[in-house]
Amino acid sequence: MDWQIVWESVPLIWKGASTTVSLFAWALLIGTVGALALALMRLASFKPFVWFAVFFGWLFRGIPLLILLFYAFFALPEAGWVLSPFWAAVLAFSLWTAAYQAEVIRSGISAVEPGQWEASEALGMSRLHYMRRIIIPQGIRIMVPPYTSNAMTLLKQTSLATLVTVPEMTLLTQRIFSNNFKFIEPIFALAMIYLAMTTLLLIGQALAERAFRLRV
Repeated sequence: MDWQIVWESVPLIWKGASTTVSLFAWALLIGTVGALALALMRLASFKPFVWFAVFFGWLFRGIPLLILLFYAFFALPEAGWVLSPFWAAVLAFSLWTAAYQAEVIRSGISAVEPGQWEASEALGMSRLHYMRRIIIPQGIRIMVPPYTSNAMTLLKQTSLATLVTVPEMTLLTQRIFSNNFKFIEPIFALAMIYLAMTTLLLIGQALAERAFRLRV
């Protein structure tokens, strides 16, 4: 391996890091909001909400992310909804994230001791109030590890956006070895950058677990 090429590749690949991080951040934010809504719908007593949440999870966990990405980029314009490559990727990643994180949130909420629910209702709290102040805060402790695991997967899956011409890190890496015909060194540099990013997520997970352990 030519280490000189590795070090030369890092700053070139890093130019796409802002796009990668933006894809990840938007998809995680939108997906998490959608996941919370889906989890609450799944736990609702109104059956149409439950059916919708179950159908959503079945659909978007069952279809490969690559197909969702192609559909958002190639099929939606035929229906009159034209998105830029970046926002088509955000849409696909957000749907995928919402479907998976909804199960994480639902399982975390469901794992809270039933007595907590009963005590809250006995005190006359509204469902919205005790979910926000009592149930969800306790469930977060349980949610953090699987939520972070899904977030790490999402970060790595953003590399698929290169297939719809989003100029993120993987696409820039491909351009590097197309120019110098060196494959191993740019790929190694890309892997190290992804490893650094996922390590930051793991550190965030450890800090979140510590914070909630100290508060509970």
